[in-house]
Amino acid sequence: MASSRQLRTKIRAVRNIRQITKAMQMVAATKMRKAQEAALNARPYAKKSFALLLHLLEHAKTEGFSSPYFGDQSIVGTPKRPVMPWRVAFVVITSDKGLAGSFNSAVLRLAAKWKKDAEQKGSVVDIVAVGKRGRDFFKSRGGTVAAEFLQYSDVATIADASLAMNWILEAYDQNRYDAAVVCSTQFISALTQRPEVHQILPLEKEELAGIIEGIVPRTGKYAEIAKGETNDLGGASYLLEPSGRDIFQTVARDLLQVAILHLIYESNAGEHSARMIAMKNATENAGDIIDTLNLELNKSRQASITQELSEISTAKEALTNE
Repeated sequence: MASSRQLRTKIRAVRNIRQITKAMQMVAATKMRKAQEAALNARPYAKKSFALLLHLLEHAKTEGFSSPYFGDQSIVGTPKRPVMPWRVAFVVITSDKGLAGSFNSAVLRLAAKWKKDAEQKGSVVDIVAVGKRGRDFFKSRGGTVAAEFLQYSDVATIADASLAMNWILEAYDQNRYDAAVVCSTQFISALTQRPEVHQILPLEKEELAGIIEGIVPRTGKYAEIAKGETNDLGGASYLLEPSGRDIFQTVARDLLQVAILHLIYESNAGEHSARMIAMKNATENAGDIIDTLNLELNKSRQASITQELSEISTAKEALTNE
């Protein structure tokens, strides 16, 4: 058993750690509320944007517009891109900082698995790292990091995300990549964040439908907001002037930027939620350790008192017998 002095030192150290984690929990909770508000407020717009992209895809089939942004090869005039091997820009969204529980490890584990599977099928995968943790992870494993975007604001903004959005679209426009895939965290609630992989370029009907469905959770704040909403645009028809092809291309590009921004917002909200929960758990664990150490300290003091009483009694008996 450790001495009383050692136990008191440990208790003092754990109390100091608890104070730090509690302060970090409060800071993370404040950032979490702001990030959640940004993500939740953006969801209705993102949902409608994805639904409009889906409708544009159907409209393109009917009108025969060509666009490299859509992967349905049935569209007349769509440029043919090689099926295999694809040159893939794999966008991995993580945090710049740690102490966020399993937030980064969950995303990186899924990203590493997806990258390995894609390379086994013959694809050439370049990493586009949004966040230091993802960059360091793939660099340490010999992966090719084509671009990195770091030091975002505590609560992500459009200005933060614009560099990454423009780089992805420009690289795709310049035909440097045949596909762009994003691995990020979908914010479900303060306690739940789910890592997901989405292909954003070229856009596919099934992928768009899946993203739209995932934006609206079954429970929670946005589930109430989204009640009664529908993805059906009512068979809307468009009168496009001056050029349907130019407008179609511009609108598709702008909506793709909304899609990328939505994924960054969701990841940012998930990061702060995970960090708040991690610091809350750390604070509670520190309290449990302090209770355990206090119990050991009391046992140590009681044993010391018992030993001293025993020594006094023994000494008294020895003197009496003499």
